[in-house]
Amino acid sequence: MAADPPITGIRPILTVVHGNGERLIVARLTNLGGGSQSNRFVLRRADFRAPWEQPEKGYFGYAEVARALDANGWRGCAIEAMATTDLEERRARQLARKKLHLQCVEAAIRRAQEAGAQEAGAQGAE
Repeated sequence: MAADPPITGIRPILTVVHGNGERLIVARLTNLGGGSQSNRFVLRRADFRAPWEQPEKGYFGYAEVARALDANGWRGCAIEAMATTDLEERRARQLARKKLHLQCVEAAIRRAQEAGAQEAGAQGAE
């Protein structure tokens, strides 16, 4: 099995907009030669600092981005694909936006189910 090429940079592809106007950048990791690591992302503020602690492995997958947004109060945020003139890259960014949106919906459903289970457990304990 071949080892993954070394990570050499990031390529911003999405913007996540909070209801208060704050923005986060979702950037795809790139390797030597500029190729993208399709399911490896980092979250950054506009100044490229991490908004909160990043995973030990150094990157997020779609579901991990969604859970991190949900856990840090970014519920109901808008997800926007960044503009590009490259048609293939535009298609990839729109697909990434849809995938992240679906993961955010799943994270919200999971949170609501867990809250409901906790309430039911608390009522059963009374």
